[in-house]
Amino acid sequence: MIKVGVVGVGRGRTFINSAKDTGMELVAVCDIWEEKLNEIGKQYNVATYTDFDKFLEHDMDAVILANYFHRHAPFAIKALDAGLHVMSETTAVITMAEGVALINKVEETGKVYMLAENYPYFRYNQEMRRLYQEGEIGEMVYGEGEYIHPDSVEARNKRAPGFNHWRNLLPATYYNTHALAPIMYITDTIPVTVNALCIPFFDSDEQSSLPPKKSDMSSVI
Repeated sequence: MIKVGVVGVGRGRTFINSAKDTGMELVAVCDIWEEKLNEIGKQYNVATYTDFDKFLEHDMDAVILANYFHRHAPFAIKALDAGLHVMSETTAVITMAEGVALINKVEETGKVYMLAENYPYFRYNQEMRRLYQEGEIGEMVYGEGEYIHPDSVEARNKRAPGFNHWRNLLPATYYNTHALAPIMYITDTIPVTVNALCIPFFDSDEQSSLPPKKSDMSSVI
């Protein structure tokens, strides 16, 4: 049985439940949110840590990172260095340099790294993959992907409270996995070149004058 630790007791709670359901043994959780951390620790009878470095010393095989997105790469690299397999929430990195460092570390350690992009595993994407892999819909020569996630004002404010919350400052290009990943998964292909188009900016346009957000209009072709 794989012994796993989870970083993040907010979003990470989803993975805590999934670990048990998939036959893994949850052994430790880590977060600086001490009130919720202690609650989770007692509920699941597992070790709790507020210090990530000490958390990595716990006897386990893998870690799941569900902390803030800008900490994913540094935490993943530390975990790989500690000899642990890693599954990381999106996004994996925030700069190309982090991407190179992360790839190099995976190759150096030989450990398994997985990006926890969930959208390809929805039932309709699973069925599209089956149809494509069995040759029932031919060979892909052109595809478009777009992810639309409508929210009420109440739901959006609850998930991203405050003007400076990181979700409200995240450009769409930093979070394109929901649009891109299903195409890659269905066809077993990887992009080799990128062609980007600029979006015009007008000071008189109320929408354009807002900070970049993950809900900006964007799609993958």
